[in-house]
Amino acid sequence: MKSTTHLISSRAHAPTMLPLIGLAILLGLMVAVDFGLQLLAVAILVCIVPAAYFGARHFADRSGWLLISGWILMVLTTGVQYVIYVPIGYLQELLLFGLSIGIVGHVWQQSRTDSTLRGLILIYVCYLSLCLLSTLAGRSHALAAAWQLQYNFKWPLMFGLGCMVNWGSSHDRQLQRVIQYSWVVLLACVALEIAVPGIHSRIFGPPPDLHQNPIIGFGLRYRGPFIHSGYLAITSALLAAASLAQMVARKKWAWGIVGSIYLALLLLSGQRQESMALLLSLTLMTLICNWRYRYLVLSVTTIAVLIGLASLVYMNQVPMETTLAEWGILNGMSSLSERAILSLNGITVANQYFPLGSGLGTYGGVGAQKFDQTLFLDLGFERYWWFRQGLFLVDTFWPGVIAESGFIGAAFLLMLFVCLWLALLQRTLADRDTPIFAVSLTALAALTLMLANSPSSGALTDPRGSFLFWILIGSVWQAKRPKPGVKPPSDRGTNPEEHSNAR
Repeated sequence: MKSTTHLISSRAHAPTMLPLIGLAILLGLMVAVDFGLQLLAVAILVCIVPAAYFGARHFADRSGWLLISGWILMVLTTGVQYVIYVPIGYLQELLLFGLSIGIVGHVWQQSRTDSTLRGLILIYVCYLSLCLLSTLAGRSHALAAAWQLQYNFKWPLMFGLGCMVNWGSSHDRQLQRVIQYSWVVLLACVALEIAVPGIHSRIFGPPPDLHQNPIIGFGLRYRGPFIHSGYLAITSALLAAASLAQMVARKKWAWGIVGSIYLALLLLSGQRQESMALLLSLTLMTLICNWRYRYLVLSVTTIAVLIGLASLVYMNQVPMETTLAEWGILNGMSSLSERAILSLNGITVANQYFPLGSGLGTYGGVGAQKFDQTLFLDLGFERYWWFRQGLFLVDTFWPGVIAESGFIGAAFLLMLFVCLWLALLQRTLADRDTPIFAVSLTALAALTLMLANSPSSGALTDPRGSFLFWILIGSVWQAKRPKPGVKPPSDRGTNPEEHSNAR
């Protein structure tokens, strides 16, 4: 009997041993023939990939540490790394790609019961397929294309990482802390930049922009703890919108004071695109909070804008005259800005390589910037001083998408963002009078800010400027919808269950 049991046990374990034996033989042969890089690649696939899967498949943020770490990484990535000369930004990539298998598995599991998420995944797969086809048929070089491909994966991974946030009262507390106290750090850095610019430059690096602030009319475009004023602008815009969301959801006017501080920081940054994006987001938030009177709000807003524009024209003041001139609308093509030149040439490339585009890593993205600028040279960019200095090449978003994936690929990506925005809008409207209305409204504002800013910025998919944005959007997607009419948690974030247990 004992021998029979031993035989059955041996047979049961034999199939599980065969892959290990085969792997050992494969590794032994590779060592014998001196396969260097190939051996390393196999070792990574065999060891790291399964470890990443098993380590992340049950991962979930139940305490809100992703919100805090996401915000800290956004500040450190573009500021402190200049001081210590360490590429801290790669911590974001390490977090995203280290958990990537678990993220994909989690989102796939969630999509089985979420038809909207399935539709978004389908659109993204269509866009990705067109990118790969354009890469094979276009003029892509392997390294540049691979680098751009991994970069294009970052924003879906950030969204998926946010889906691993199990939203609760602790997350409310963490988000409130980010909003309540971030202005102290930002304002202190801006004050240092204004009062003692030399010390600020030694800490955070030399200022990249010495132009006058076009919004307030004096001073420079200040950047605070960031490498560029655009990061201060988009971050302050998000925190200002989040403050308004907290004020509306919790009926406490003190949040309006905090929001005013972030608005002042946005004005000090001197960034017009981010300011217009915040104005659009605040209008949308006002519309949602007064949804019953949405037609009245839209009518009043439209009439006010038209009256304002007519008044400016009557006084011979052309609205946004400088910007219109930079895009060739007023003074022809003689004084085009860098972004206008990149945009027009992106359309030219898409027409030249119609219908699939020129391929990943060829134009307007980080892949082309780092590894392949030949298409820029073919287009005559060498005559521009800013190109010779390596500036502004990734300061746009849509021209690179249009050029590399063609008009059809860009249309799929635009469709994806529009569908995501509409789904968030629907969820935010459904979350009114629920405990998660504040974060839903904040997430919708975050996506609105990024999309409205995308015509002149690549921050939409850049973890340095959008990490916290996508975490918030994903967390709202994952959040369970509570029943309407439930009182929102207090500013202390008290858990109702704790009250009941205490009683």
